[in-house]
Amino acid sequence: MNQKELYEWIMMLGFCAVDMMLYLDTHPDDEEALNYFNQCTALYNAAKQSYQEQFGPLNAFSEQERSSWDWNTAPMPWEGGM
Repeated sequence: MNQKELYEWIMMLGFCAVDMMLYLDTHPDDEEALNYFNQCTALYNAAKQSYQEQFGPLNAFSEQERSSWDWNTAPMPWEGGM
């Protein structure tokens, strides 16, 4: 996947996890839903890690250790960056 596709995949998986979390708030005994939530979060975490390894941190709170502060070296969104 390219950067944009991977970013969109992460956003879709995040939505999936939040949606399932809200469903589980009202259906806590739904084992199938819990399994689906766990699947969504595992895919989300893997995609997020892959993105950060390839393209850098997704946000300022990413778990990655930094050896430099380089937020301003990438193109800004209005310059065609993500």
